[in-house]
Amino acid sequence: MSRDTEYDYAALLDNALDAVFLTRPDGAILYANPAACRMFGYTREELCAQGRSAVVDSIDPRLAAGLEQRRRTGRFAGILTMVRKDGTRFPAELSSAVFTDRGGESRTSTFVRDISERERMVNELQAALAKARRLGGRLPMCASCKKIRNDEGYWQEVEVYIHEHSDADFTHGICPACSRKLYPGI
Repeated sequence: MSRDTEYDYAALLDNALDAVFLTRPDGAILYANPAACRMFGYTREELCAQGRSAVVDSIDPRLAAGLEQRRRTGRFAGILTMVRKDGTRFPAELSSAVFTDRGGESRTSTFVRDISERERMVNELQAALAKARRLGGRLPMCASCKKIRNDEGYWQEVEVYIHEHSDADFTHGICPACSRKLYPGI
């Protein structure tokens, strides 16, 4: 491999937005790119000294399944809970593959992407969708007074019911037909 190619590979890793680790299958970290250091809050030396256990949530039930899949197939891609140096946990997309280096040693490449912002947005969208669906379906309404029967069986004014089950608010006025009916001389 030429020096230019080695420089290009090093620049690729150093400028990646995702965390990139070169590890051994046993969890020892041999290399961590600058994005990994920023993401997890450790120096490269600290990451290499502590290994996988410093950055992966060991109680995440998906971890054992992911490691087993990688052991069996040589690859794993999925979501795991990761841990920063300050102890905060976050969801991450992770992909890892086992390969043999030039010296015949087993190595793993691992790429980590913090998806906490994406997860937050998904949760907000799901909550908004659930809220929007609150007024879906059929509403039991009195044909005479137009009150709505709530989930507890009580009859409420339409305005009260809708206000309690949505973000809608009401202003009141009189439509032209009702105005003619109620105030025929005006």
